Amino acid sequence: MVQMYPPPPAPSRRKAWLLIGSVSAVMATAVGVAVYIGQSDKGHSSAAPFTHAFETPHLWVGTADDGVAMVELTRTGSSLSGSFDVTAIPSSDRTTTKAEHAAFTGTVDGSAVTIRIDGALGSVGSLSGTLTNTEMILHVPHDTGTMYTLTLRPGSVDDYNSKVGDLQSRARHALTDLQDAQAKEAQAAADAETRGKIDAAATKVNSAYTALKQTLGVSVDYSSFETDLATVRSDLKTVKDNAANLSGEDACIDAGSVEMDAGTVEMDAGTLESDRGTLDYTISDIESQSTALKDAWDAYETAQGLMPEYTPVLSTGVGGVSKLRTNAKDTVSAIKSKGDGYVKTGKDLAAEARRVSDAAVGSAC
Repeated sequence: MVQMYPPPPAPSRRKAWLLIGSVSAVMATAVGVAVYIGQSDKGHSSAAPFTHAFETPHLWVGTADDGVAMVELTRTGSSLSGSFDVTAIPSSDRTTTKAEHAAFTGTVDGSAVTIRIDGALGSVGSLSGTLTNTEMILHVPHDTGTMYTLTLRPGSVDDYNSKVGDLQSRARHALTDLQDAQAKEAQAAADAETRGKIDAAATKVNSAYTALKQTLGVSVDYSSFETDLATVRSDLKTVKDNAANLSGEDACIDAGSVEMDAGTVEMDAGTLESDRGTLDYTISDIESQSTALKDAWDAYETAQGLMPEYTPVLSTGVGGVSKLRTNAKDTVSAIKSKGDGYVKTGKDLAAEARRVSDAAVGSAC
C-alpha cells in the first residue's frame, strides 16, 4: 500500500507528508530528478503538458508542507500508466530529505480515476480520486486509518526540481538550527561543568580558611612549661640552700648532696625541652593548614580564570587569605619563641645550679 503523510490539520501544521510505504531502499533526490530529466530527453517535454486525443497532461506536480510529489502520466483510452516520484522530509529526521520512486497502472472512467502502485519498491496499493485536464485529486490513506487529499496540477520537471530544492533548503536550515542548538547545549553543559569546578574550588578555600582560622583561635597551653619551670626553680633553691649550709666535718659529704641536687635541676630542665617538642605538633598543624589554604586559593584562581564573570560563594577574598596566612606565620613564630624561651630559662637555671654545686664542692672538699 502507498503510505503518505497527510496534510497537517488546521491550525496545527504537522510536518509529516508523503512517504511510499514498505520501502526496501531510499533513492537520493538527485536520482529521482535524473530519471525524469532522462525521460524528458527521450521526448517527454517538461516545458509543456503531454497532449493526446483526451488532452490529459503528462506531468503533474503537487506539494505539501513537508513533501513534493510528481506524477508522470500516460493515458491510453481508459488505461493509465506512469510513475510516482516523491521527495519528503521525514518526521523522524527534519534535517534531511528522502526520495521515492514507484511505477503504477490505473484506469479512468469519466473523471473518476484509480491508480494501482506495484513493483519497484515492493509496495502494492490503490489510490482513487478524480482526474481532469487541470487537476488530479487522489485520496491517500494514512497509516492511522484516516484519509487525506493530495492535489496535483499540471507542471514540469523543472517545477518539481525547484520545489525539491526548496525542500532541501528547509532541511539544511533545520540541520543548521539543530547544530546550533546542539552547540548551545554543549556550551551550556561545558559552562555548567566549569561553574561546578569553580564552586568546588571555592568550597575548598572556604573549608581551608575556616580550619586555619579555628586553629589560630585556640590558645596554646603552656601550663606544663610553667609547672616544670616551677619545679626547676624549686630544685635550684634547694641546691642554693644546701650549699649555703655546708659546715663542719660533714661539709664535703653535704656538698656531694648539693651536687646531686644540681643533677636534679638539670633533669627537670630537660623536661622543658620535652614540653617544647609538644609545641611542634601545633606548629605543624598551623603551617600545613596555611599551606593548604594557599594551595586551595591557587586552585580556585585557576578555575575561576576559566569563567571570570562567574563569582561563587567565598568566605574571603585574596586579601583575607593573605592576612590569615600572615597571622599564621606570626603565631608560629610566637609559639616557637615562647617555647624556646622556657627551654632557655630551664637551661640557664640548670647551669646556675651546676655552678653553685661546683662552688660548694670546691669549698667544702
